[in-house]
Amino acid sequence: MMKSSSNSETSDPAPADPNRLDTDGSPDAPASHVRFSIALEPLLTVLLIVVDLVKVILLGVPLMCREVYTMFVPRRQKDVRGQVVLVTGGGNGLGRAMAQLLAARGCHLVLVDIDLEAAERTAEELRQQYGVAARAYRVDVSRYEQCRALAESIERDGAGPVDILINNAGLIFFAFANDPDVERANSVMDVNLKSHVWMTNVFLDGMIKRKRGHIVGISSMSGMYAFPWGVVYSATKFAVSGFMASLTEQLRIQGISRNVRTTCVNPYYVTTRKDVIEFLQKPRFAPLTVDEAASEIVKGILRQDIVVTVPRLFGVFTRFMLFFPVPVQQLVRDYLIREYELNNNLHT
Repeated sequence: MMKSSSNSETSDPAPADPNRLDTDGSPDAPASHVRFSIALEPLLTVLLIVVDLVKVILLGVPLMCREVYTMFVPRRQKDVRGQVVLVTGGGNGLGRAMAQLLAARGCHLVLVDIDLEAAERTAEELRQQYGVAARAYRVDVSRYEQCRALAESIERDGAGPVDILINNAGLIFFAFANDPDVERANSVMDVNLKSHVWMTNVFLDGMIKRKRGHIVGISSMSGMYAFPWGVVYSATKFAVSGFMASLTEQLRIQGISRNVRTTCVNPYYVTTRKDVIEFLQKPRFAPLTVDEAASEIVKGILRQDIVVTVPRLFGVFTRFMLFFPVPVQQLVRDYLIREYELNNNLHT
């Protein structure tokens, strides 16, 4: 049998010439489609930016206006006279300042600190100056068993029940992700996050049963926008913000959010320690004093705000930024980081 051969069967088709014209004189269809898509891409990009800006205006501006309005016409503050407030890290700094302001409003204080001497000294000042009940306890709030033992001690001593829990205890750690101080990083993660989880776990059930309570988490601006000079610290504050948001949603779906409130606080840099002051050589904005921060935080708690930014004006900016597209947010972050590097001689 003879093999039949044909050029049409054995030869490969010639590659298409993108510049070839069909017999009717029109360009090759696929090549034309590609060129059209490339030409259309910049127009689509501009259109998407316009859509994003319209979304910012429609969604962000009303919230920003509402925030500005509440700054001048504040909501009514709740009466906390006679209520028991527990403050972790209450012996020094921000915790001590908040305790003083709440004692001035007639609250009884439970001060929890790893530094028992400082907590006892602050408790004595509150008793002497404001005539309120104040007790001090030494607790490592990163350990669940000690938090549980604290709740039992408060009940046994007749100091409770706790109406307002302020999870303020925290550690600061200025370092990059590859910093060799693993022990310090581990302590920061334990205290900054676990203390919120364990203390809330211990006291939340009582608040739910009594249908009254308020849980406050002290996060940070570093928990809203990335802080590259304190990677682990910033990560813990993002975690606190997420924990508080999840807790708020839990109480909402359980139908008790009107009885048990939550407040997540995001302050700018507060000059609570010497290392913070030394690190902030030339900050873009002036750091907050302890008294300034405490005053704004307590006001936010008494307004029962779900989220508090300190200074409060920053809340207008952050609410507005939530609706910007990611590329615009990144541009703003890059600008702020570059300014910070230049002002603090960190630019390389």
